[in-house]
Amino acid sequence: RGVVMAGGSAGAICWWSGGHSDSIDPDSYKEAKLSSFSSHSDIDDDDGGGTHHDSDPPPQDSQHSDSEEPSKEWDYIRVDGLSILPGLCCPHHDRIQSNGILRAHDFDDMMLRHPTEVGIGIDHNAAFLIDGDDYRVIYPEGDEALMVGSVMLPEEIFSEERKGVPGVWIKEVVMNGKMLSCRLCPREGKIGELLKVPVRVESSVRHMKVAALENPDDGPMRMSYPGFGARSLFGESGVGVGKEEFLEMVRGVASGVEEGGSDEEEEDSEEKDGKETKKEEKKEESGVIAAN
Repeated sequence: RGVVMAGGSAGAICWWSGGHSDSIDPDSYKEAKLSSFSSHSDIDDDDGGGTHHDSDPPPQDSQHSDSEEPSKEWDYIRVDGLSILPGLCCPHHDRIQSNGILRAHDFDDMMLRHPTEVGIGIDHNAAFLIDGDDYRVIYPEGDEALMVGSVMLPEEIFSEERKGVPGVWIKEVVMNGKMLSCRLCPREGKIGELLKVPVRVESSVRHMKVAALENPDDGPMRMSYPGFGARSLFGESGVGVGKEEFLEMVRGVASGVEEGGSDEEEEDSEEKDGKETKKEEKKEESGVIAAN
């Protein structure tokens, strides 16, 4: 159908079997995010007056936060994804967040706890693009400010200090679970050459319960604060798309099924024409789904 499904951070994790997440960083909890915005600010504005989460890009690309505050105590966790793709995805792979831990190192430890999954570590300024059976690793070439990452060339070794260019790393547990293999992902190739279906997937049940408790499903986040005004998939200026309707839209895109087609042959042609018009309007809004 030509639909592009994309996203950064959690929006990159969601397509995979699971991901390396900062979901129990207290600064990422729903109430903390909402309380950081005034009634005149908008969560979609880059300079909306709110406090950026650690996974959001700072004004200048840096491995460390400019803040001199001591590191906070929280752990990265494995979260489940939609399992459209088999693998364990780590966004911001080359970044250190407010807990003072390099995500790449913590991701290595997580891989050893989940040895049958393939790890995909995506640097902060890189993207992993999949088109059918083909993939490409892309990053903003030519933009010196964003040409910062973990890949030291031509050696193809990992730089903790981010003295290289952005890239993607493939990680697998070998030697009967005793050793972690890490290699630089080629710039392009066939997706089947990288991924494999995991033998066993173990969810982080205890941590997921904490994240769920701190992020209650009590309404779309974008409609939960008075400053909302940006047009998005959830509507604009107070007209939101309901949770079930949104999920149906995503399911339709993922499965390639035409949205909302009626099975009731008894409907008269006038009612069908009206529904088809509404469906076409919805398609125009949701043809490209992006999550950040």
